Amino acid sequence: MENYKVTFSTIGDFENLRTIIVNYLILPVVSLVMFLLIIYGTEQDFRRVLIGSLVTTAIITMIGIITGSYCYDQNVGTSEEIISIKPKFSQYWLPKIVIASVAAALELLVLALIALTSMGMLAYAGKLTSGFLIMIVFASLLAYICALEGDQRENPYWLTNIATASLVLVAGVIIPVSQYPTWLRVIAEIFPVSDLLDWILAGSYFNQALAVVLFKLGLWFILAGGMRLYHNWYVRKQ
Repeated sequence: MENYKVTFSTIGDFENLRTIIVNYLILPVVSLVMFLLIIYGTEQDFRRVLIGSLVTTAIITMIGIITGSYCYDQNVGTSEEIISIKPKFSQYWLPKIVIASVAAALELLVLALIALTSMGMLAYAGKLTSGFLIMIVFASLLAYICALEGDQRENPYWLTNIATASLVLVAGVIIPVSQYPTWLRVIAEIFPVSDLLDWILAGSYFNQALAVVLFKLGLWFILAGGMRLYHNWYVRKQ
């Protein structure tokens, strides 16, 4: 429990209630409304935009919390100690993931209740809830990679900023990935978010989209493992 208290204290967004309300409620609601206004009066599928906005918001929230906590450790000079003593996953990374997941779950719950109820889409609540487990896994892997890549750099958030800013694009929230130019479609297909949206919007629970999501998550696990080995080697070399 002490690890969770220490980790919680490293997250600046939780310092006061006003910051929490602005960052995790007001801004996501404004973003959601803006996305819906973009497609208003067009032939675009508003269901994908709404669900996609909820999914990407939850993932971005988790990434921000996990990387923010790690960058705090770097700023106070404890990240190198962490690498040298090799703490257990349950002692260091798990508290960050759990806290980020709880925050994202509460945010997603409030936003989903507002959005799905107002748009008459409560039928998707079950799939969205099930998909949250996939969001946790992917957000944790991406945040882990972004955190390690930002370590020992002047701007530790450089990859985090790129990943979170481009997530809506690679997810195909407004325009389906299949309509992207080839070079952009190749990049987008690396990420499992678009396939996750396909799965949530599909009628069945077990389909090809789910298989693709799980396959891509496996590749991200391998990438994160490789990133860990490289990062540990690089820090020790420095």
